Amino acid sequence: MTGPSPELWLTLDDAELAFIASRDYGQDTDRHLAALHALVFEHHGVLQVSQYWFPYEVVELCANSLETGHEREFTACTLLILKAIAEGRDRSGCATWRFGACREDYERLPDELRAQILERYAAMGIG
Repeated sequence: MTGPSPELWLTLDDAELAFIASRDYGQDTDRHLAALHALVFEHHGVLQVSQYWFPYEVVELCANSLETGHEREFTACTLLILKAIAEGRDRSGCATWRFGACREDYERLPDELRAQILERYAAMGIG
């Protein structure tokens, strides 16, 4: 089993970031993309108060449902959300609910990506 990789989001390429930014039915994609770049590369995945809508809305939407071919984006967004919850920056999210709601999607992930998510949950005392 691979150790947790909280920096997975740092390895996303432009196409993967654009996919995440478009998750709100293509609404405000450019604005989400700019905010996503700031979250990932300037704030190193630490959610800022000013980022709850842009880009956190699309991060949540991407982590809510796995789309085949976008496993890395799904995993990176899930890890960003779990980080925000663990740090108390996402006060409305519930890691226990997310674990149950997305469990089937986690089972569909490649082993290395699934392990990163499950290890993050385990560190939070879930699973």
